[in-house]
Amino acid sequence: MESHIISALNPLSPAILQQIASSGVLDEISNSPGAVRHHIFWHSDRNTADNTLRKPMLFFIYQSTRHGPQNGFRLCLVHAGFCISSPAKSDDDVEDDIDCLEKEISQNQMEVVFLGVQPTASDGEHSH
Repeated sequence: MESHIISALNPLSPAILQQIASSGVLDEISNSPGAVRHHIFWHSDRNTADNTLRKPMLFFIYQSTRHGPQNGFRLCLVHAGFCISSPAKSDDDVEDDIDCLEKEISQNQMEVVFLGVQPTASDGEHSH
């Protein structure tokens, strides 16, 4: 067993993120245009009445054409309540946060990103 206690004095090591990324346990999405939007829209637990996520999602985004987490990634947490209006975007739509997630990922870059607003305990979220 390997254990890591994380605190302000002992932050999360990049090696831990690398190990999680290498495990293949989370979905791995290309950063090619439209891929992240498509994944969130079609693979989330989405309320179809208002297109908001009922449950959070966690996945990795990789640079297209490069394979493996050693080449850089974004770990993306999409909070419950995030609104994803459609599975695709028209050319006239303004750039949004999802477009930013699909931008180039530098070699060896490790980034953690959050979409939406973290629910509070009053929003009905449970802490475990």
